[in-house]
Amino acid sequence: MMNKMLAKKMTASVVLGAALSVLATGIATAHTVVNEGYVIDAQGNLVRDGFGDCVKTGYWTPAMANATCDASLVKKPAPAPAPVVVAPAPAPAPVVEAPAPVVVAPVVVAPPPPPPAPVFKTVVTEKALTLSGTSFDTGSAVLKKAATAKLEEAVTFANENKDSDLVISGFTDSRGSEAKNVKLSAARAAAVKAYLVKKGVAASRLTSKGMGSANPVGDNKTKAGQEANRRVEIHTTVKQETKVRVN
Repeated sequence: MMNKMLAKKMTASVVLGAALSVLATGIATAHTVVNEGYVIDAQGNLVRDGFGDCVKTGYWTPAMANATCDASLVKKPAPAPAPVVVAPAPAPAPVVEAPAPVVVAPVVVAPPPPPPAPVFKTVVTEKALTLSGTSFDTGSAVLKKAATAKLEEAVTFANENKDSDLVISGFTDSRGSEAKNVKLSAARAAAVKAYLVKKGVAASRLTSKGMGSANPVGDNKTKAGQEANRRVEIHTTVKQETKVRVN
């Protein structure tokens, strides 16, 4: 057993010696070069020892390790960054052409028609002039001076409205018989007509009549009412143009 162990040691020594001899020979021939901490032979190959390991120089440091001799000491390069995928630029929006302007013809508004000319209608208005009872005494058809002012109004009206006819109606109070009252009222109307004719009013425009006690305007039971009923009324129609539209 001892002999076998001794034999192995001797074999290793021989191998190591041979390697050193080769190294020494290379150095002696000055053909061996050093490359980054490893011994290189004259052919540029890495020199390895009897165990197959690369022979290092005396100044070798782990920083000089290469992947062939000391792969475990070589820093693996950082993984290449993932390629940046650039999204394609969006397609440009389609150019929408503005529609051609629509030419709108101006709207011609016709002017409103002129308003119709105003048309006025003729209105017939009836007017009355009353001579009160103070113009006559009881049972008399003689005009008193008190009636003059009213009679002059009738004359003025007749002269200003020459196209108008006048109707003169005489009245009495209710005392006495109606036949006498009609006769008396007719006489009073005739007295007024005569006065107007005397003042220049044409007789053809005048009509007189007696109404008796009809259409009383006062109470015949009182003196004041009786005086009011003893009267003469002058009625006339007048054509007047008024501003009344009929269209």
